[in-house]
Amino acid sequence: MVTLKRSLVVATVLIFFVATSFTNNTEAGVYNLHLASDNAPDYTNLDSFVRSATGHLGTPQEKCIAVWRWGRRSRRQTSCSTEDGRLIWDPILHYNSYGTMNCGVISGLNMASWLKLGYKARYVQLGDHTVSEVSWDGGATWHMFDSSMSFFCYNDRSVVASCEEIKASHAGEFSDGVDEPGYYYYYHGAPQCITHRGKDGWRCCSDNPVSYQRTLLNGASSYTGGFSVDKYTLHVRHGHRYILNLLPGQSYTRYWTPLDRSGADEDKRNYYRPLKGKDPDEQHGLHNIRGNGLWLFEPDLRDADCRDLFYDSENIEVAAEHDSGPAVHPAKSGKSAQVVFKVSAANVITSMQITAEAMRAASNDILRVLVSRCAGIKWIPVWESRQIGRQPVELRLRDEVAGVTQCLVKVEFSTGGKKTDVGLNRLKIKTITQLNRRTLPKLTLGSNQIRLSADSQVDTTVLWPPLHNGQYETTVFSARDVYSDEKPDGMYKATLGAGRNGTACEVVWRVKAPTDISCVTYGAVVTNKSPNDFVSLQYSHDGRKFREFYRKADGDAPFDKQILHTCTEEQIPSHARQAFFKGVFFSKNGAAAYTMSGIQDILLHVEHHPRDARFQPIEITYNWTEHRASGDVTRSHTEPIRSLEHTYTINVAGRRDPTMNWVRMNLKGGDPDQQRIVYGYSDGKDVGARFEPEAKIFVWGDNIALGKAYTVSRASSKTSNNPDTAGTELTNGKIIAPTDYVSSKIVQAATAFWASGESVTVVIDLGSVKSVAGLRVSTHQPNGRYCHPKQITIALSADGKNWQSVGTIEHDDLWKPPGDYEPWEHDDNPKYNELPAAGRLAYRYPLTFEKPLTGRYVRIICTPLEGRGMGLSEIEIFDKVEVSPAPPLVAPLRHSSLAK
Repeated sequence: MVTLKRSLVVATVLIFFVATSFTNNTEAGVYNLHLASDNAPDYTNLDSFVRSATGHLGTPQEKCIAVWRWGRRSRRQTSCSTEDGRLIWDPILHYNSYGTMNCGVISGLNMASWLKLGYKARYVQLGDHTVSEVSWDGGATWHMFDSSMSFFCYNDRSVVASCEEIKASHAGEFSDGVDEPGYYYYYHGAPQCITHRGKDGWRCCSDNPVSYQRTLLNGASSYTGGFSVDKYTLHVRHGHRYILNLLPGQSYTRYWTPLDRSGADEDKRNYYRPLKGKDPDEQHGLHNIRGNGLWLFEPDLRDADCRDLFYDSENIEVAAEHDSGPAVHPAKSGKSAQVVFKVSAANVITSMQITAEAMRAASNDILRVLVSRCAGIKWIPVWESRQIGRQPVELRLRDEVAGVTQCLVKVEFSTGGKKTDVGLNRLKIKTITQLNRRTLPKLTLGSNQIRLSADSQVDTTVLWPPLHNGQYETTVFSARDVYSDEKPDGMYKATLGAGRNGTACEVVWRVKAPTDISCVTYGAVVTNKSPNDFVSLQYSHDGRKFREFYRKADGDAPFDKQILHTCTEEQIPSHARQAFFKGVFFSKNGAAAYTMSGIQDILLHVEHHPRDARFQPIEITYNWTEHRASGDVTRSHTEPIRSLEHTYTINVAGRRDPTMNWVRMNLKGGDPDQQRIVYGYSDGKDVGARFEPEAKIFVWGDNIALGKAYTVSRASSKTSNNPDTAGTELTNGKIIAPTDYVSSKIVQAATAFWASGESVTVVIDLGSVKSVAGLRVSTHQPNGRYCHPKQITIALSADGKNWQSVGTIEHDDLWKPPGDYEPWEHDDNPKYNELPAAGRLAYRYPLTFEKPLTGRYVRIICTPLEGRGMGLSEIEIFDKVEVSPAPPLVAPLRHSSLAK
């Protein structure tokens, strides 16, 4: 059966297809691409993320749960990523390139999404933790979501509870009618978030639920001990976009695993942005967050149309125009010349290699290379020729280019001799990026819908400068009487503000574009704490006449007010090629101090027309490894994209989700391997949709096996130091969380182990004949010695003698979990790859019947994998169960038009 996820997508394709004609133009590019699959949201911008994550859901609560789900799945609980000393608070920047954060940052990221939905949101500081709350009814009620500890719970009305409701005392069936603070946390946790109800239950999909003691008791104490709602700051930043452009000579390959693990480069620092000085994958043993991207850009400088690939140029001539001298050289001697190339990397850059072949005829000729990581405002020299004649250029850059998503490379020439005495013959730029493997548009088992679309066909220049500790001076156009705080923004204070009392202090930035500007988005985070003070934000295109677009003069909270103002082409003078942003700060008192008015952050997006916007065909290649019963098979699929938007299907075989290797995008003919491209599957075989799992949602009734007696066919393992104590652990209601603990005291009651050998038969006596609608068998794989069973067969009997077989569970069923299943954070950690179930260390196998059956005795036969023992945790038998199809993971793939 094909799930709802697939059928909805097909309808979308029929409704929203927009064709763009094929044009055979060798130097045209395609801009602002969205590559999405139906297995994850579209992380291109905040609008697309929220729309794709929530657009298919009906109620505000469902939408907010989806934000929580994708927030927790898109990050890992660890130290916080920073750039230039600043925490990364923007959801799109963070989700695409970093993904390493703590509770405070993910709370802010979730809030940004809720605000985008039109809801209210607030930041809540617990005694030892931070969470956020959302209100979808204008502040009448609030609802807590914790993506850091992967938890939320319900009140007695089945509505997500607030921090205050969690803190308060409540009574119910699980507390024997006694009022108890934290009741909702202990007993009403969302089923996908907990192992079992009660204070000793674990938050099962958190980072390390057992070893870090993520119990419900410890979780609730963060609320019952008191908390404070931040009434003064929002802790929200947004505005960054994932800008993915393709030009001739470019290809971008995104790898799910770090490239430095191949051993090809001796310096790992070229492949990551430091997290407290280290590889993000090495923090807290993650090993499953960082991937790498590889941009290759090799323009054909001998092509007369290569000018369209220049970001900017001055006094430049192309040899193809007259067929003599270096490929690119000055148009006139005696005058400086320059050509600028842009690397728009989409993800954060970690390093860059520049190789070139250049010419310098005389000692007084100038030939040098510079780079800029701030939109060309400041240039850093990285190489200058000291040789005469033809010469290679080989550069490896890291600190000069890292930490931004865009970088400019400029080659400068000057000669007093012939104009062809100095120049450039060949250029290749290899750029390494860091990416968050959790947010890539992956494939899963079965049928996968892939969509490529595009927004407006414009190039974008981005400026996001640091403001603290005087760093604003690197990029500022002009400034008067401003003060730069030593530390970056802390939400509650300005970073750059009024430096003199009673004076209108100001700062101006200018961003220049190489072509006519079509749109500018001015972003700033504003702080003003007094009605006697003000902050004014203004823009201009000539640097003389400024227009105010925002003023804050009321002194009211929030003190981190986010402003995004867009000027469209109709509001921009014709042929404008520069954009000015001015901040004016006035403080009657308190200048150059904590109370000063000012800004915490700025972000400018300057969109400008490309030199050639005609569409070029694109090739997309996915490469993955399928895990089949007969062994692993690596396959690839290449799709030609001749118009946008374009939606297509990739079918994946195997017994579980594939291991993703890489996905590559390039214009037609631009494959970096320079091999003949075969469209379709690399092996020529379409396996079809038959491997698509049918995702279901289960709502379980009462566990009628709780506390019931049972017999076991053979004794559990004493040598494991965790046998089935007194023959009670399989029905005691305590379920193991994912952990590699075997004999620790804290897991003794929740799991037990049997040595390898014969099957283990468990017979549970329900006490009388009862209606049985389904069951769950919870098992445990802490290591290679004790694993999940190979097979579990179930039978019912009224008398314990005559048995009716009612179902079979297979080991690999754990790869097809319920639709609301949430894996723990190390589910795909490569350190578990050699185990039969990899990182799925604990699992509840469900089995339901078409209609309820009856019986007093339930027999469960667990057959171990060959040569391995078993870990058994709990057997639950239910009087009733509701089964329904799971909703799609994301909204149907939607139209995003390509501007013509």
